[in-house]
Amino acid sequence: MSLEQITESPRVQASEEIRRFRWRLPLLLACMLVTLTWQVVMRVNAPAADTPLSLFLALYVGSFLPYGLACVLIFCTPAPRGRQRWLELGAILLSGLLMRALFLPLEPNLSRDSWRYLWDARVTLLGYSPYVYAPIDPHFAHIRDFIFANSRYRTAPSIYPPMAQGIYLLSYLLVPSNLSFLKGTFVLMDLVSCGGIAYLLARRGGDWSRCILYAWCPLPIIEFALQGHADASTVMFCVLAVVCVQGNWRGSRVATGLFIAMATLTKIYPILLLLVLMRRRDWAMLLTCVLTIFLAYVPYLILGHGQVLGFFSTYVSEQQPNAGPVYLILAKLQTLIPNLLAAKLLFYAGELVVMGGVALGVLWMRWRKRISVEASVLVLYSAVFAVSSHIFPWYVPTLLPWITLLFPIAQRPERRTLSIGLAALAACYFTCATLGGYFAHTTPDWNLYYLLAYLLPLLLLACAAVLARWRHRRISGKGILAATPSTSKHTS
Repeated sequence: MSLEQITESPRVQASEEIRRFRWRLPLLLACMLVTLTWQVVMRVNAPAADTPLSLFLALYVGSFLPYGLACVLIFCTPAPRGRQRWLELGAILLSGLLMRALFLPLEPNLSRDSWRYLWDARVTLLGYSPYVYAPIDPHFAHIRDFIFANSRYRTAPSIYPPMAQGIYLLSYLLVPSNLSFLKGTFVLMDLVSCGGIAYLLARRGGDWSRCILYAWCPLPIIEFALQGHADASTVMFCVLAVVCVQGNWRGSRVATGLFIAMATLTKIYPILLLLVLMRRRDWAMLLTCVLTIFLAYVPYLILGHGQVLGFFSTYVSEQQPNAGPVYLILAKLQTLIPNLLAAKLLFYAGELVVMGGVALGVLWMRWRKRISVEASVLVLYSAVFAVSSHIFPWYVPTLLPWITLLFPIAQRPERRTLSIGLAALAACYFTCATLGGYFAHTTPDWNLYYLLAYLLPLLLLACAAVLARWRHRRISGKGILAATPSTSKHTS
């Protein structure tokens, strides 16, 4: 081969690659139109609460088809360069905003939790602790209106931590008794999460457009924009914590601790991010996190005279059919022990062993740099769901950012693409399969749901583990064979 052919070869390959995948943006725009059209059909057919939901749920499930095709397009083709990269990212984020904005004016029809958010804000403004006083309390007889009528669990105090309460309170102060405004706040937080995912992808040298896995996913669109669940704030604070920990600017460790605390103050489990992001002797992050959590609880400790758990202890001990697989197994074993105290001790000890073992394992691998940040967060959060007493569809979108970052990057062939990709696919499937809980609630038999939502992902994870182990042994074997001749030569 001549010198001219050698120098021209990369240019020819690059031009062929550009010509081959220049149709990616037009196809993405076509997928965007189909997805938006589907969302419009869902909006038109969205029924009111307490009315038949079968058609809407069918459309909900069907919306994963155009979404899945768009994800396959982005994940299976090379990333564009130059201006087209920005055009794709802009189209994804703008269409994600439009998909969410479609559902903002509608009232929730699958869950009434967001109405309770407004009620908690109203109770706090009256000077009462939502962790002590239930909505049915006689103190609030004079303020019972449409918010009270649409709320549920009226005989139980609140379960939502202080940061979540602060978001409800801020929304209520800006626009009182307006659920659409509160849901709009969650939508803005969701868009921040999309941008943060794109930023993290760019830092890893990946395709920015892969944030489509979260931006277009029907779960956060419906559960946050239509149903108005506060988990959007949890996702945002977790993503921002990982974004801050990537920076080397002064105060980045403090900001990371602050965002971990804010995420923990919307849901409890993000406190596990300390195991993933904190370095040895990282006192600034730890102190900021602990102090922020303490200060956030102080007002409610005063209002409630020390009572801040509310309905939490009852909630985590409820044995519901939508519990995690570990919880279900331990609950089944608990029924086989006649002694009630021994059965409870076995149950809690089992959960502690599982969760503690996973946490210690992740911490050990993080210190030895054998596991990435995204894989660590995904493993820990998955373990939390495995031992949880409830897994609702609006809980699991918190897994999507880490699944997006875990998928192998095409420009890094040295990575274990098959096993890692299979593990990420299993987690992604589980996230979407939890939607089946809406259907299972209408039947007494949950076995089909357990088969589809729990067993199949576990089988995929087992296959990924076998592939990873096989590859490790193969590489180790090659290393031994390669080292044998040189060793014998050195000995002789």
